[in-house]
Amino acid sequence: MKSADHFELEAFPLPTKDTSIHNVGDTREEQEMLRFVSAESAFLSRVPMWHLRMTVRAGILGLAVGLSVAWACAQNSAPRFEVKNYVIDAQILTSEHLLSAKARIDLIPSSDLTALSFELNSNLRVEKVTDPTGQDVSYKQDGQFLNLSLLNPLPSGKLSSITVKYGGVLNSADGSPVEGIKVAYIGPEGTYLLYPGLWFPVSGYKVNRFSATMNITVPSDETVIASGRAGVPERQTGQVTYTYEFDQASFPGTVIAGHYSVQPATAIGADIALYLKPGHEGLAASYGDTAAKILAFYSDIFGPLPDAHLSIVEIGDDTVGGYTTPGVVALASRGFTNPVNYRLLAHEISHLWWGCLVSPATLNDAFLDDGLAQYSRALYVQEAAGEAAFEDLMNETAIGALTHEGVAPIDQAAQLHEFTPEYQSIVFDKGAMVFHMLRWVIGDDAFHQTLKALAQQYAWKTVSTDEFQRLAEKTSKQELTFFFAQWVNSTGVPQFKRSWAVYRLQKGYQVVGKMQQDLDIFRMPVEVRVMCQGSRPVTERIEMVGTTADFTIDTRTKPLRVLVDPASRILKFDDQTKYQVEMARADQLVQEQAYLDAIKQYQDVLEINSNSSLAHYRLGEIHFKLRNYNAAMEEFRHVLDGDLNPKWTEVWAHLKLGEIFDVTGQRDRALNEYQRALQTNDNTQGALDEANRYIQKPYKPQTQSS
Repeated sequence: MKSADHFELEAFPLPTKDTSIHNVGDTREEQEMLRFVSAESAFLSRVPMWHLRMTVRAGILGLAVGLSVAWACAQNSAPRFEVKNYVIDAQILTSEHLLSAKARIDLIPSSDLTALSFELNSNLRVEKVTDPTGQDVSYKQDGQFLNLSLLNPLPSGKLSSITVKYGGVLNSADGSPVEGIKVAYIGPEGTYLLYPGLWFPVSGYKVNRFSATMNITVPSDETVIASGRAGVPERQTGQVTYTYEFDQASFPGTVIAGHYSVQPATAIGADIALYLKPGHEGLAASYGDTAAKILAFYSDIFGPLPDAHLSIVEIGDDTVGGYTTPGVVALASRGFTNPVNYRLLAHEISHLWWGCLVSPATLNDAFLDDGLAQYSRALYVQEAAGEAAFEDLMNETAIGALTHEGVAPIDQAAQLHEFTPEYQSIVFDKGAMVFHMLRWVIGDDAFHQTLKALAQQYAWKTVSTDEFQRLAEKTSKQELTFFFAQWVNSTGVPQFKRSWAVYRLQKGYQVVGKMQQDLDIFRMPVEVRVMCQGSRPVTERIEMVGTTADFTIDTRTKPLRVLVDPASRILKFDDQTKYQVEMARADQLVQEQAYLDAIKQYQDVLEINSNSSLAHYRLGEIHFKLRNYNAAMEEFRHVLDGDLNPKWTEVWAHLKLGEIFDVTGQRDRALNEYQRALQTNDNTQGALDEANRYIQKPYKPQTQSS
């Protein structure tokens, strides 16, 4: 549903904050963005929205994990009732940013109840609550918590109902359930009431599945999109009422409204409609075609969805990068690009299975939703773009997983706030790596059978980690407690060391070696590859149990070197990975605008690789932003003396030096740096265009307000 991310745009030098939910999408699923990356590549890897996120890629990254404990406890406390269905009548007055609504909540108590609790957006105020007999119920609102006290108990095990009348203004991120992000907004440019926005009374967020009938009244020139079967719109003077009925237990709690151009797209086995804003109509065909391909791919490996209809809806750029609700994928305007942002689209569409069709039994099982959606995206990348693109994406995912891996095990996700970098790292990225490693352990056939069985056996239900483990054990015919104990219940990743000796044989050579790592409970198959002179490498799968494992590999030609886990099938630390992880942590601090902390973090990176042009460039950027021009100039000089990896650091270092000279009134020296930038012939992110512009007219810094 979210999308981390984690939307793909070229961004230089660092992406601005953006969060997507899974349905906050940009994945940790928030928007996905291309960032200039590391010593390994020309750009920073595409990172999932953080998403959330959700592709990952908008603005609460600075929240501390500790602050979320009370939230997690509240979410995890088991309600003494289960919501089964909602009937919501809502009127949206876009010009006034106003919601006026009444929600009938059908529920079954597990014991006789006189007290109930819900969550409701703190910008919405309750006007009246009634019980099944129509008698008034006393209530108290405390922030986003709504507590009800009944005179007449609701009987255990019987379907009862509570009706809540409420309303309020939704025009900003102030008071949002997700700090700093608009997840429930009403306005003339478009309305989006996302489930995480708590725009109706919610119990058991992301856990309690429900059906819903929604009657939404909007101005007569607007269109409403929601989950379920659409009725015939009822028109009255100046307004129109749309009715949507969703009769399965899922999370149909999202409503989108606005002025849309509706573009149908058809494909074999799928009915797709695109709701786009003016200016993006031309992208309907490409996005419809790509969505059809993604649906077909997922239907083949997961099994078909019960409903083949899909609405793809454009929402504003002032919210999450992507969000998925049953039958509806919402993407922020920035997610509609040419070429198609297929990674973001694949992440969000996968949530039709993981999150909508099947959902986690508890918040501690969240990786079965967000992590599986993240890995589903990788499976589609493997299908659409090939092995190299898949391996690059999994390397990015591993870096994300390691960035905060030690904060908590995956099965303690409820102790993390859903929209923080820690959640993105552990639930989205490490969760995806768990599925990647499980595939390596049990094999492709058993892995795909497990996912298909998951979608079939748990359709319209919740699934726990233990249930998923038993499913994987049944399809693979393997006992997998060791795997889940290591990767889901525990923290820690291996760091391999290896030693070997080469012996000459009558017909070739023999490599005798030993692998070591420091995790006592480690048990995994590990691939060992011997690179040979003038012939193909020799690869063997070694079962490693505990801290050491021996291997013996025969080769035809002379062995040159030995690689452990060369295809990165295991989440692990090595020297290059450590460098990338520390860079990622520093980049996150910049996104949080924690500049002094970021400076220290980049300096730690330079302890690992003092020759890193990228780390020096990032330090130069911060000092430049803080107007510490002497320190900035020193760092940009270090860039040019460093490894120039990635290559774009050279041209941009010259540009930045030129800007510093312009700011300090040294025009001749500035022109000299701009000329040096032109001599690199590297127009990454329009560097040469910028150099030519500043040759014509000196650079002037933006004002503090801008």
